Amino acid sequence: MAATARDYVDEPYLSIRWDGVHKHVFSEWKAFANSAELRAGLLKGVQTIRDHGAFAYVSDARKVKVIVHADQDWIRDSWLPLAMAAGLRKIAFVTAPAGLGKLTIEDVSGLVGEHGLQSRTFDSVAAARRWISEPGVQSTTVARHAGSGQPWRST
Repeated sequence: MAATARDYVDEPYLSIRWDGVHKHVFSEWKAFANSAELRAGLLKGVQTIRDHGAFAYVSDARKVKVIVHADQDWIRDSWLPLAMAAGLRKIAFVTAPAGLGKLTIEDVSGLVGEHGLQSRTFDSVAAARRWISEPGVQSTTVARHAGSGQPWRST
């Protein structure tokens, strides 16, 4: 395993890399991705998880505006089982401070929590990385927003 960052995706809409310093997969959604781009990008994330035995993932989704329902269903039914089989146990989403994108990512975070992953949303990458770095991965999940610490959906 590499000790430094390795890029898996570097597209105008998305970058995904292994962060060897913090020991997690890191994705940054930079612009709108159509359905095919979103799915291909997320599958590269699964490859990154598998290649590095990663249990943690940070997704900087502050620029996400919407994920259509068909893609949310695909994330729930296809991507999550693949990511978990590859070893994923904990995922942090960094959201915009307000707006449709924030609500969309909170919906996706809820889907993740339904599959038994630890999942939280955060206002900054630094806060997400701190949480990802905390020891202990539990098998049950309560998805929480870091700002309030209150559960918005539990499993």
